[in-house]
Amino acid sequence: MGKPSGGCGTCRARRVKCDEGRPICNRCRKARRTCSGYRDPHSIWFRDESKSVIQRLKTSAGSDPGLPAAQASAVVRLKWKTADGPTARQLPSPILNFTLDHTFQATCFFLNTFKWFNTFSLVERSTRHAPESTAALGEKAMMAGIASVGLANLASLQKSPSLRLSARREYATALQLTNAALRDPVMVKEDTTLTAIVCLSLFEIIVCERQDSLESWINHSKGIAALLELRGGEQLQRESGAWMFQVLRNEVLTGCLQKGLRFPPALLDIPDRMASKSQTYPFSTDGNRLMKIVAKFCDLQADIRTGIISDSSEILSIARAIDSELEDLTGTFSSEFVYALCTRPPSHPPPPATNGYNFAYYHGTYHMYQTLWACNVWNNYRYVRILVNTVILSHLPPVAPAAQSGPEYESFRAQCVRPRDRMRQLATDICCSVPFKFGVAGHEEMDGVDPVMTRAGTGFTLLLPLYVAVLVDGVSSPIYTWVMNCFHVIGRVMGIHTAVALMEMLKDHPGVVGWIDRMETGEKV
Repeated sequence: MGKPSGGCGTCRARRVKCDEGRPICNRCRKARRTCSGYRDPHSIWFRDESKSVIQRLKTSAGSDPGLPAAQASAVVRLKWKTADGPTARQLPSPILNFTLDHTFQATCFFLNTFKWFNTFSLVERSTRHAPESTAALGEKAMMAGIASVGLANLASLQKSPSLRLSARREYATALQLTNAALRDPVMVKEDTTLTAIVCLSLFEIIVCERQDSLESWINHSKGIAALLELRGGEQLQRESGAWMFQVLRNEVLTGCLQKGLRFPPALLDIPDRMASKSQTYPFSTDGNRLMKIVAKFCDLQADIRTGIISDSSEILSIARAIDSELEDLTGTFSSEFVYALCTRPPSHPPPPATNGYNFAYYHGTYHMYQTLWACNVWNNYRYVRILVNTVILSHLPPVAPAAQSGPEYESFRAQCVRPRDRMRQLATDICCSVPFKFGVAGHEEMDGVDPVMTRAGTGFTLLLPLYVAVLVDGVSSPIYTWVMNCFHVIGRVMGIHTAVALMEMLKDHPGVVGWIDRMETGEKV
């Protein structure tokens, strides 16, 4: 018998040579396949042949009337019981089941499904350090955090209470180690410590068992904001630091929009301060300009929430100026943000939306983007602009003219209709981006979404845009039914339970533009 292959399960199944890279092989990573990990080396050499032996003995007993089948099984048991000597003690028990270490499996799952966070190099570097090294405190926190996220996601996918318990334990360990790293003046600025905090945040989004899970996630985003500010401009001089800054600054923004908080000014100043320095890693200027405009909207929300601004006319003036800036921004986007509007061929009708793995193309159309980053920036623009126009619509009724007819009323009516139509188009555009995000746009033979092969980052980055898209017309809209199915895929199939919580929050939402439809039929505002 030849030497058993030490390759990963995916390469062995495909019968291709595996480079046996750790924690996942490079072949799987480059091809964006799920690396199922490596076998226990002992299980390669030792196999439980009990059933095979029993079957052979039963067959033999069938041809020999002097040896009943029951006795054949007894012989096997007797051989296992009476075997003695050093050789026998080295043999594995016939009931031993070799399984892949769950923590290792969870780490591989995280690296394969959360590629958008670009943590592979950090994990690879951390595996070179001895576990007892005090200098690797941030790395230990990061590895525990990664394991907690991977285990939580696998527990959701497999509906496994034991994996869920293991995830909770790893989360507790990650939390303890992260707090220790934050107290260290050197470790607090490391990429590994920041990654650990992000993993704590991701864990809350995946698990989301209660409403306070969303609050915990927002609290983690505050911690991320403080850490990004503390790390300063130096982080933009490293590829990993610049990438993490862009991704995590967006998470901070989401937390500010959710709670009506001001966006930290330092997170806007850092890229501007570093722009003139030659060693600064290339930064997305389009995304940065969008961030500055959205920060103005965060300030407006905070002023409204705290009562600093209460006059509807003043609020309308500021909100309309922000909306105009957003509209002008799209006209100056660089060429990498150009996308195509495609139509699904009639020969490929959409699959039924009742299947958890499938979804219908909204109105049979979808977008094709050049990169996932460009798609994310567009969706951020869309959902923020919907929120801005929601503020505009909510402050129009107080300035409505008393008379329900005449030129003044017609002008007011037009001021209401334009934002409504704009919001509906933005919501539709968000829905049209989903096939690209799920990885099936342009692949007409693919109707289903593989919950393992699909990057979990897809689910995370779609949560808020889809949620806001439903707010436009509420439960009475076709978008509501369509988005609920997307949330089913994200929550029940991908295992990100925040989607399930959002489904519950939206189930009775009336929408924000219905009153304009009623106004057009003659109802008084």
